Amino acid sequence: MSIKVMKFGGSSFRDAEAYRAVSRHIVDRLANDARQVVVVVSAMHGQTDVLKSLALSVNEICSTVALDTVLTAGEMISAGLLEAALQRHSVPTSSLFGYSIGIKTSLVLGRTVIEEVDNKPLLKALDYGRVVILAGAQGLDEGGRVSMLGRNSSDLTAVIAADMVGSGVCEVYSDVCGIYSADPRIVRQARLLPTVSYANASRIARCGAKVLHHGAIDYAAGRRIAISCKSLLPNEMAGTLVTDAGGGVCVVINPSATRGAFQSVFEKRNAEDVLRRLGIMWIDLEQDESPEGYLTHDAEAALTALHREGIHPVRSAQKIVVLALTGSKPKTYELRDLEAASYCAQRVHAELRTSGVEAPH
Repeated sequence: MSIKVMKFGGSSFRDAEAYRAVSRHIVDRLANDARQVVVVVSAMHGQTDVLKSLALSVNEICSTVALDTVLTAGEMISAGLLEAALQRHSVPTSSLFGYSIGIKTSLVLGRTVIEEVDNKPLLKALDYGRVVILAGAQGLDEGGRVSMLGRNSSDLTAVIAADMVGSGVCEVYSDVCGIYSADPRIVRQARLLPTVSYANASRIARCGAKVLHHGAIDYAAGRRIAISCKSLLPNEMAGTLVTDAGGGVCVVINPSATRGAFQSVFEKRNAEDVLRRLGIMWIDLEQDESPEGYLTHDAEAALTALHREGIHPVRSAQKIVVLALTGSKPKTYELRDLEAASYCAQRVHAELRTSGVEAPH
């Protein structure tokens, strides 16, 4: 039996019973197919937003360092609660946090980047317990303070952990059992994709689908670590494996894309260079040589970085968009509200299936 690496997101932690359910799953795996388990946890459902709102109510221009101190508390609490749940089963367990995980970070254009990964703290912790819990999305900055790898980046911690222990697979659990051709809660005809390539999964995530963190996918691709997307919900299906090859999702609804415009196409190209350095995708409008387009992920970090470089969009506004991922460039539809976006997504998904463009299944 090998070391299993599992990550549980906020949707897995809604109340006390949810922590007990996750602990039972871990105990069951220890009894069946895992010698030891490394489990990465996110904050309890909704807690990160509560903490952010509290910090900004104290100071609306709260610094990145101070904000990280507040936000990372959510994962620390979650780690403690899961450890308490595992104690009910008498499982030897320890927890590691940003200052002890072994992930060193720095700031580049105001964005946290990973500088170095040291596997010794995790391997040492595994010498003393069958389960090691890692607080997700955390690292240690150059000043010795806990840093945040980014919103929803516990997936990245899990992939790094899999690399640390030499595991070829990282299991990621959420409230859906895998990656679909569209959001199954909106598009009833959406199909579960058994395999998705790293490239397609990264593109899907960067377009705004809440499936996996794009940084986790890119890290996994570089080290050839497969990501197994699963669910603990009853009647769980087989899930999706993200690896070298496989289909991709065709339709994504992004309720919080940022539409921006620049003074000129030249300024837009300079902005794209900055965003490329940060791994943030910019989606052009379909019109040729338009200075406008969309930021579909990490918009806050992107705008902050652009301002640091002296690039100021003429305007930026949050928009609801539907993206059809069929060619080299997503086709975008801007909608007035979520109801219209849902209808558009269903129509586009049906058209793609009829035309045979939909990703293989």
